[in-house]
Amino acid sequence: MSNSAKPEPRAVAGPLTRWKVLVGAIIVQLILGTVYGYSIFWQPLEDALYPAPIITVAEQTKLETTGQSLPANAIVLSDADAKKKHDERQAPLKQAFALAILTFALTMVYAGKVQDAKGPRYPALIGSVLLGAGFLAAGALLSGKVSDANQVTMLLWLFIGVVAGAGIGFAYVCPIAALVKWFPDAKGLVSGIAVAGFGFGAFIISYKALPFSGTVYIKEHSISQFFLVHGVVCLVAVALGALLLSNPPGTVPAVRADGGPGELLKNKAFYMIWMMFFSGALAGLTVIGVAKGFAGEQLVANALGSIDAETKKSLMEKGAAAVGMLAVFNAIGRVVWGTVSDKIGRTPTFIAMFLFQTVMMFLLPAMKTEIAITLAAGMVGFNFGGNFALFPSATAELFGAKKLGQNYGLVFTSYGVAGVVGIQAGNIAKTVTGSYSAAFALAGLLCLVSAILAIALHITSKRGPAAASAS
Repeated sequence: MSNSAKPEPRAVAGPLTRWKVLVGAIIVQLILGTVYGYSIFWQPLEDALYPAPIITVAEQTKLETTGQSLPANAIVLSDADAKKKHDERQAPLKQAFALAILTFALTMVYAGKVQDAKGPRYPALIGSVLLGAGFLAAGALLSGKVSDANQVTMLLWLFIGVVAGAGIGFAYVCPIAALVKWFPDAKGLVSGIAVAGFGFGAFIISYKALPFSGTVYIKEHSISQFFLVHGVVCLVAVALGALLLSNPPGTVPAVRADGGPGELLKNKAFYMIWMMFFSGALAGLTVIGVAKGFAGEQLVANALGSIDAETKKSLMEKGAAAVGMLAVFNAIGRVVWGTVSDKIGRTPTFIAMFLFQTVMMFLLPAMKTEIAITLAAGMVGFNFGGNFALFPSATAELFGAKKLGQNYGLVFTSYGVAGVVGIQAGNIAKTVTGSYSAAFALAGLLCLVSAILAIALHITSKRGPAAASAS
C-alpha cells in the first residue's frame, strides 16, 4: 500500500453520526453471517448435481405399500449404505465452507491494511461486490445443465468458497474498526452488538420456521435461484451498510511508515492472543461442524430398545432441530460477553468465558435428551460468540486502535486455522473412535490453557505495554 493513498472523506460528527455507523455495521454483519448457514446448501446441491436419487430399502417398501412408484434412476440402498453414499457426494461440497472460512481469515490481513489507510467504506464496498459476485456466479453455473458433478463442485469451491469468502474478509473488519473509534469507552459492547448481527445472519438463513429463510426459499424454488437472489441481496445490502460507515473526524490514516505486520510479529503478546483466539474458535467450530449429526446420534443412542428406520429418521431430525438455536445463543453471547468485559475488564471476562467453555466441552458428550443437547449446544455457541466481541476490543487495547484493521486481521488468522483444524478433528475423532468426545476434549483442554494464557497476557501487558511496541 502506498503512502500516497488518500483516505475517504471524513465524517461530520453530528449527534447521530456514530449511531448511523452502528446501523451500517449491523447491516453488513447480518449479511456476512450467512456463511454459518452454509449447511443448508449441501443436500439441495447434491440433488442438483446427482440426478439419481438415493432411496433406502425402508423408503422403497413404504412407496410400494402405498402404491407409488420409485423415482426414475433411483438407487436403492440399505440405511448404512445410503448414509455412506450421501456422505461421499456431500463431502467435497462441504469443503466450500472450510475454504470460505480460511479465505475469510486470510483476506482480512490485507483488507485490514486497506481499512486502516483508506477508511472502512472502501474495503466494505469491495466486499459487497465479491460476496455478491460469488453467489451470482454460483447461481448462473447451476442454472445450466450439469454434465460433470466434479467439475461443478470445484467451481463452487471457487465461487462460494474463495470469492464469497474473500468478500466476507474484506467487509468483516470494517464495521468493528470504525465502531471502536466512535465508542472508545464501550469497545466490548459495540463490538458485540455489531458481530451479533453475524450470528443472527446464520439464524435467518437457516431457521425453518421463518417464512423468508433460505431453507424455505430453496425448498419452494431451487438452490440455483436462491444463489441468484442471495447474490443480489449481498451486493445491495452490504453496499448500503458500507455507505453508512466512516471514521470519526480527525482520524489519521495508517500508512506503511507507521509500521507493518513485522512489528506485531515481534511482540510475544500477539502469539498469546492468537493462541487464545485459536482455542476459543476451535471449540465452537468443532461443534458447529458436527452439531446436526452429533445431536441426532445422541438421541438415537439414548432411545430404549430397538427402533425402526422411521423412528430413527425422526430422532435425527429432532437432533438437528435441537441445535437450531445455537446461532441465536451465538449472537446473544457476543453482546453479553462484550458488555461484561466493559464492566469488569477483559482479563476476568476471558478467564470466565474460557473456563465456562472448558466445562461445556467436557459435558457435551454426556447430553442425551433433546432439552439437554439444546442447552449444551446453546452454551457452546454463547461462549463461542463471545470471542468475536472480546478479541477485537482486546486487540485495540493491546496494540492501539489506529491500526486495528491490520492487527486484528493478523490475530484473526487463528480463526481460519481453527476452522480447518476443528472440522478435521471432529471427522478424525468420529472415524477412529466412533465418537466426537476426543475432539471435544481436546478443544476443552485448549480452552483451559487459554484461561491461563489470559492471566499471563495480563501480567505481560502490565510489565511493558504491548501498544508501545506495536502502535
